[in-house]
Amino acid sequence: MALGRPISDFYVAGRLVPALFNGASIALALIPVLAFAGLAGALGGEDAWLLALGGGVSLVAIAFLLAPYLRKFGGYSVPDFLGERFNWPGIRLLAILAVVLCTLPAVALTILGLGLVTTHIFPIGLGAALAFAVAMLLACSFATGMRSASLTQIVQYLVLLAVSLAAMVMLLWQHGALFPAVDTAWRGAALAAIKLETFTAEDSLNRYAMLFCLAAGLTALPHLLLRGLVTPSIEEARISFLWALPFAAALCFVAAPYLVLFDGEPAGATNLTATLFFGFTAIGAIAALLALGSGLLLTAANTLSYDLYYKYLDPVAPTERRIVVARGAVVLIACLAAWAALAAPKTVLAMTGAAFSIAASALLPALLLGIWWKRASSEGALAGMLAGLAVCLYYMLAPRYIPFAFYETSSWLSKATASEAARYYELRQSYYLADETAHGAALAAWKETALAVANWGGVKRDFAGLFAVPVGLVVMIGVSLFTPAPARDVQNFVEELRKPGVA
Repeated sequence: MALGRPISDFYVAGRLVPALFNGASIALALIPVLAFAGLAGALGGEDAWLLALGGGVSLVAIAFLLAPYLRKFGGYSVPDFLGERFNWPGIRLLAILAVVLCTLPAVALTILGLGLVTTHIFPIGLGAALAFAVAMLLACSFATGMRSASLTQIVQYLVLLAVSLAAMVMLLWQHGALFPAVDTAWRGAALAAIKLETFTAEDSLNRYAMLFCLAAGLTALPHLLLRGLVTPSIEEARISFLWALPFAAALCFVAAPYLVLFDGEPAGATNLTATLFFGFTAIGAIAALLALGSGLLLTAANTLSYDLYYKYLDPVAPTERRIVVARGAVVLIACLAAWAALAAPKTVLAMTGAAFSIAASALLPALLLGIWWKRASSEGALAGMLAGLAVCLYYMLAPRYIPFAFYETSSWLSKATASEAARYYELRQSYYLADETAHGAALAAWKETALAVANWGGVKRDFAGLFAVPVGLVVMIGVSLFTPAPARDVQNFVEELRKPGVA
């Protein structure tokens, strides 16, 4: 990027992206949701509809509750808005932490996906493939940040749509159906292989918990909200997310060929049709992953370079230095994500699945009340964000790592049956009465039972947002009511934010 260009080019594409094109970019940012919907839908159409509904609800919620007001604020990030609205240093730092927790694992998962696709195209190892994936992502985002990412995402959407249509036509021509050799057994195996079992919620409670966490999490995901900051006007920020609905629906319509990729059939070198089909789907997958990855990468990098470096470490830094730091943050995040993808892919997958709950718990109450309730105080926002994030992380981690303490301190909330509870206490007694030689086996049996009963109402750990979001809202409202009201200028700022107008 030429140093003469404004720094807003790097952070928010100069706020020059039209609503129509921005809608296509937003739809591409929903690719993970489409993947979850396709896989979970393999076990029943209802789950796919719930996931699609969650994505649609989030787009509408952002369009009418958040995007226009964040755009009118005119900042560069979600932490920037929260830091200025509540004017409390700890709030901006907590928001930075939440952004990193939400986006870094997702960047790592995107790089892992690009690497795996690359290994199917070229005879190279995973390490080299991940390095190639990082290089592709940097090519889309390093030079001019969000400006270059926005331009490439428009092309990537068109490429994805075109090759998906071509692959779907080939599928229909070959087999006369969209799911010719796809049965429930291999779908279940594919689902388990990529560690998305939690999204196959077998009971109605977890299905609706998934819907809530998906809708609330997507509404608060920083890389989606960032797309509302790049438009020329307030109204176009809203329209962008409404345009994303038909664009996302079009991607859903042509998603069938990507399910067939999971059946393990090689792109046979002697079968021209199979080779072409694999080529189309691989190109589409790469386009989608690059679009998603560049958005995630810039969200995390911009937060570190602007909200951490510029706002905290060097508030008088000149534009040239800020751009250098921003580009350095892009490279740093990409390299860290690639290392995580190579070193701990299972952890990356687990953390990515939890991103929806983390985003909703830490950010959604503060964003909504910060815009729609001028009485919301800085103390209330900090307390609400801390409470929501604490409950979320506690429910995600404690049942797995300290199941005994978790169950025994909240057994009245567990969905354990009377026989399961009796079995737990029987095994606990057996462990304490066992001699040294039998301690290991007794502990293993006790822990297995503890893991099964360590829950609140049977809700799965990744859906912790079901508890954390209401806690965050209640705490923020309660603390705000019992602390001094914000200054008059802050209340005027909130009132002005909600008035119709132009940026």
